[in-house]
Amino acid sequence: MATLTVQAPSIHIYPFSRLVNAPAGRWEKLIADLEAKQRIVYRYYQPVREAVVQLASNRGARRNEIYEEMSHRASEVVHSPSQYPVKDNQKCFECFEKDFLPKIGEFKGSLLRATQMDGTFFNGIILKGLPHMVVTDKEGKQRYVYLYPSSWKDHELDAYMELLTIIIESEFGADAADLWCMGLKTGHSISRPRSKARTRKACHEAAKHFKRVVDAGIIKG
Repeated sequence: MATLTVQAPSIHIYPFSRLVNAPAGRWEKLIADLEAKQRIVYRYYQPVREAVVQLASNRGARRNEIYEEMSHRASEVVHSPSQYPVKDNQKCFECFEKDFLPKIGEFKGSLLRATQMDGTFFNGIILKGLPHMVVTDKEGKQRYVYLYPSSWKDHELDAYMELLTIIIESEFGADAADLWCMGLKTGHSISRPRSKARTRKACHEAAKHFKRVVDAGIIKG
């Protein structure tokens, strides 16, 4: 018996989250710009993400060694003259250490280099992207941590969080309340007790349109 293979376009949730609330006519240019920006932004804060996960996995041990290694790696990040990657990564690290590390009960695992072969199927497309680590909080509840070192617009973060919720629902059987977004610039968690119906609908419609324009050859997926 022949096997039916379903082809679905894939996209990382960073650029896709920006498409959710953007006019469809601007998508082609937006995707090209966002995919380039995604690589730059990811690399800029990659040292602190890896350092934070390492610190959490070591329960705070080897702090100075981890901090120095992170600072060295940040010094090698390509940046503009107006950016200060060492200082920015250090501030985020210190914020995590002060405001979030004491709230973690147990480190369960890193998702930084987790293999995501198939992605998450959602309304005809494949979503790529994962939280950064899995921990328990002080009450013993398992939480999926997203380390947030940026200052996105509210609707951009809202869409990104909804897409992360879709992924953890599918991949881990979790829900919105299990997502722990740690604001590494503010020291505050971004609360999301439940999925947002309006945002989920917007993501659903964006996925449908993304598949349509990819199938039409207007943009690549």
